Amino acid sequence: MQIQQVVSPPNPSRVILKPPAVITPDSDFYVHPHIIPDTDPRKGRLLRASASIRAGTVVLRDVPYAVVPTVNPSTPDYLLCSNLSCSRSLAIRAEKGVRCPKCCDQDVIWCDRACQAVDHKRHEYECLWLKHKAAILRRQESQYDFITLWHVVRLLAGWSLETQGASTLPSRRQPRGTDFKWGWEAVLMCCDYLDLWPEAQIKHWKRLSETYMDDKSLLPCPLSPGQMLSLICKEETNTFGLYRGTTGPLSMVDRPVPRGESYGLGLYPRAAMFNHSCEPNVSHKPDPQGRMTFTAARDIAKGDECMITYFDLTVHKSQGSRQDVVQEQFRFRCTCDRCLDEEAEENLESMDTLPFRSI
Repeated sequence: MQIQQVVSPPNPSRVILKPPAVITPDSDFYVHPHIIPDTDPRKGRLLRASASIRAGTVVLRDVPYAVVPTVNPSTPDYLLCSNLSCSRSLAIRAEKGVRCPKCCDQDVIWCDRACQAVDHKRHEYECLWLKHKAAILRRQESQYDFITLWHVVRLLAGWSLETQGASTLPSRRQPRGTDFKWGWEAVLMCCDYLDLWPEAQIKHWKRLSETYMDDKSLLPCPLSPGQMLSLICKEETNTFGLYRGTTGPLSMVDRPVPRGESYGLGLYPRAAMFNHSCEPNVSHKPDPQGRMTFTAARDIAKGDECMITYFDLTVHKSQGSRQDVVQEQFRFRCTCDRCLDEEAEENLESMDTLPFRSI
């Protein structure tokens, strides 16, 4: 479920030369002074370099608006601390942690009492919903559907804290001098791409929303059914998977290593502006606190768009395999330089095998 932003064919765009103010690398959110948000008439939102950036430079570190664990029910080795400002991965077979006293769900855990106390108000929002809906959701639907809706509930919990003026989490505090949206406004800026999803998928999400998200006594939410569907689509389209390995170009190391299995999912509203390429110039990996760090995988020239890969390139190696995954999971056809070059090579090879007839 690592769906982010749909990509149209590459198209050069204007470059805004005025960079945002520098945020110190010690803060929760960091943006390199040469990284700017930009827009393109066909591609929409994107991130661009306003000046050259050397390989190995951290270009962005984003904090999630919400995170959920993605444990395999048959082998639940790791969970995430439910305190968003911690989000530490816990080896639950070695660490007991602190469980919800109301026993709302098996996947809710905190590192210690301090993390539980910090997370108290946010967890209050989800606790009753989890207690009444989590088990039946897993039983009647799928683990994927449960994780999706739980993530949406956690997004709504963050919004609820904002409206109450009760949020003190780092993902809600806007650094001074940046050109990026923050808080719930940043979530709303994420695209839902309702018109790109298959009708059957939209119907499925509508049914899930009506069945599991419509009880105001369990989930106090002012969203209309249409707004709830849009939020579910935003979650599906913009979510990043958390992996222990690096997600990036094959050229980063001599022997690329698969990034492994996902242990969590998070919505990173600013990072959702990165578009996809099968030959990206930026790699990314979460840190132990669930913050996603993006690093220049090679030198980036002034005016270049900064792009990541949406999936593991060590797994999807061929042009056909990559096109299949972007179409199935992300609802677009990739037209990056690598795909176009490999497609051209395949077309030439096909032409060479055609029978030749002289005129």
